[in-house]
Amino acid sequence: MFLSKATLATIAAVGAFGAALGLGAATASADPQGPPPSVPAPAWAPKKPAETWQGQPMVWWNLPAGGHWGVWINGDFLPFT
Repeated sequence: MFLSKATLATIAAVGAFGAALGLGAATASADPQGPPPSVPAPAWAPKKPAETWQGQPMVWWNLPAGGHWGVWINGDFLPFT
C-alpha cells in the first residue's frame, strides 16, 4: 500500500499535535509526606538556633555526618548547625 506525500504529512502533523497535547496534560500526585518524628537532642548538642524557620519547626536530626539542628522542607532536611 502506497500513501501519497500529502497523506504522510497529514499523519505526521496529527501525530505531532497529539503528542503535544499529551505532554501538556496535568499529572495527579499525592500530598508530600510529612517529616519523620524528631529525635531528642543529646546533652552535647549545640544550643537550638531558633524555635522555627519560615514557619517550620526546628528539630534535631542525626545525619551520617552527625547530629544537626535543622528544618524539614518538602521532604528534605535543611541543616542549620
